[in-house]
Amino acid sequence: MSTRVKLVVKNDTGVVVKCTDIRCEKFENLSEGHTIAPYGENEFTTETSDRIFCTFTEQSPGAGSWQLAMTCPRSSRNSACGSYNAGLQPYERTGTPVTFTFILGQPNEADWNHGDINVLDVIRYGDCS
Repeated sequence: MSTRVKLVVKNDTGVVVKCTDIRCEKFENLSEGHTIAPYGENEFTTETSDRIFCTFTEQSPGAGSWQLAMTCPRSSRNSACGSYNAGLQPYERTGTPVTFTFILGQPNEADWNHGDINVLDVIRYGDCS
């Protein structure tokens, strides 16, 4: 198999963030407990064509948390969304692999049904169907 999704997570929060949850599928190089330094950036990949979800949480009192959702299906359009200020950047609705970039702490610029605007279309976190 080959990579279908490249997930780029940029930590714009000024504090360490940690992956605290992964659902439905798996990433080849991301597991719960993985951390990203303040203003750091990591790229993660997966070979799945199914939906995949992950959560990153600030490692500080009053921590913020961001839920990310994405898919690169074989027979329909690429989709991604994030919770408030997950920082989803514009993405390509067709093509493989697809790159989804999230800048944690920034406004979303795209949503589940729109790769270039955010009209607040989201799916329920963990909806593996």
